[in-house]
Amino acid sequence: FSETMTFSAFRPGFNDTLINDGSTINVTTSYTILLSTLAIASLVSVIIKKRRKIKHYLLNDLLLHILTHHRSAVVTIVGLPLSLVWDFTLKIRLHYIRIFKSAPHLHNKRVKIIQEQVKNRPDKNAPLCTARPGWMSVSLSYRSYKQKWNAIEMPLYDILSIDVETLSVTVEPCVSIGQLTHALNPMGYTLPVVPEMDDLTIGGLINGTGIESSSHKYGLFHEIVSELELMLGDGKVVIATKDNEYADLFHAVPWSYGTIALLLSAKLQLIPCQEYVKLTYTPHQEKESYIKHMRELSGELNTNGKSCPMFVEGLAYSLNEAVVMSGDFVSATEVPRGTVNRLSLWWKPWFYKHVEEMLQSNNEVVEYIPLRDYYHRHTQSLFWEMELMIPIGNHIIFRWLLGWIMPPKVSFLKISQTEMTRQLVEKTHVAQDFLVPVRKMSEFLDLCDSEYDRVYPLWLCLHDHSPMPGSLLKDPVCPNVNGNEMYIDIGVYGLPQCVKEKREDEFDMKKSMKKVLKALVNMDGFQMLYADVFSTREEFEDMFDHEGYRKIREKYNADNGTFREVYDKMNLIL
Repeated sequence: FSETMTFSAFRPGFNDTLINDGSTINVTTSYTILLSTLAIASLVSVIIKKRRKIKHYLLNDLLLHILTHHRSAVVTIVGLPLSLVWDFTLKIRLHYIRIFKSAPHLHNKRVKIIQEQVKNRPDKNAPLCTARPGWMSVSLSYRSYKQKWNAIEMPLYDILSIDVETLSVTVEPCVSIGQLTHALNPMGYTLPVVPEMDDLTIGGLINGTGIESSSHKYGLFHEIVSELELMLGDGKVVIATKDNEYADLFHAVPWSYGTIALLLSAKLQLIPCQEYVKLTYTPHQEKESYIKHMRELSGELNTNGKSCPMFVEGLAYSLNEAVVMSGDFVSATEVPRGTVNRLSLWWKPWFYKHVEEMLQSNNEVVEYIPLRDYYHRHTQSLFWEMELMIPIGNHIIFRWLLGWIMPPKVSFLKISQTEMTRQLVEKTHVAQDFLVPVRKMSEFLDLCDSEYDRVYPLWLCLHDHSPMPGSLLKDPVCPNVNGNEMYIDIGVYGLPQCVKEKREDEFDMKKSMKKVLKALVNMDGFQMLYADVFSTREEFEDMFDHEGYRKIREKYNADNGTFREVYDKMNLIL
């Protein structure tokens, strides 16, 4: 038909009765408008009738689908910008406090406010805990106890003083490692132990634990602490040191996870540092070879008085392939031209990928790395967890375009998880640190390789384990002349090979964890408790010493309901 025609031409016989003047209309257009109007009316009617279901789908089902099946895009598009805004906000706040506020005065005022909260808490039968939301912790674990307990607001985020004469720094518990390195390193000082992640807080590292590549010399993080300001369950504030009347309390706080007292501030030791780290990479193709090398570097086998390097670390890429790294402070004048590797530049490859390239060379490689770049060498890729979150994150184009806002905050990664992805992570994703005597290192590596179906890389970090009276940690079983024993932290982070190959049914997290933890106890080792704890209470008490811990809790009235035990806060039984 032509676009315009007479009505009678379209419907013969109707001309005389319907249209006598022979006028024309656009029939096609009229019918189209009529049908469109009916369709729209029907659609509106359906929307009105089904509006609740549609709203539920858009706000819940569709959102859950996107968060579950397109999480990488969500983390990239939403998580990265939010992380950038969060960092910028904290920096502005720190500058404001530094310029306009008196931190020591504010600290005393804040302590009094916290004291009033503790004394006047509404439910005296409910245990105490900090009000810091669980999603803000660096741990990937989910724990819901804060929803039922007395949550105490503790806005303690400031560096209180830096004393270069006594080589000490006093900080509030919510100060992060990133804050401290930014403040200390330009002054020529550092902490003896600087755990890797920028967002780790001093409170978490003292109440829990912390470790780094210098721990073979200085031990775990709590061993650089010289003084603790604590609030007991009745609101009393005490100062605990290694040798005052509260020495037992001082030794019991590490690994207590806030189950004895609330931490208000801490004084930490400092050491002088240089601008760079001279780092030597040594590739190994046999398991016993890299184990021997790490033990030699740790000083454990040292009988001739030779000093050990400041930093020792290993990355294992299979059971027999690893790169061992050793490093020392050096000044800028000692750095040869063209040998500096600035790891913090946004377009640089992720550190563990850079180290993996050393395996191909089979020769020692030496680099000079700016100090803060070295301290946070794993931050951009969150060790290697970012490969799971943003698979294209190490691609050269992604690094050039978005590397400058990497990584997303762990907090936002947790917020973006749905119940489905959370359950999937708990059942398939391994994120554990096991502290094992180096005499058992080879045996435990074999166990991890088989039980976790070749999760690699593994993080290998030595630490000097010393006695801790009153704490959960057991004393060394085979101590040296100083009463200490060299341990190794074996960090297992990632997916088993069968899970990567879509054979999830072949991996049983609970079964594997039970077997590994049982072997760990028999090897005189223990598990870091930031991670998911799969033990029963009896199994947990086999691993950790509760006798001294419970005596301290009883002495300071922490066992009368004011604080729960560590197991009550940390366990997760799937």
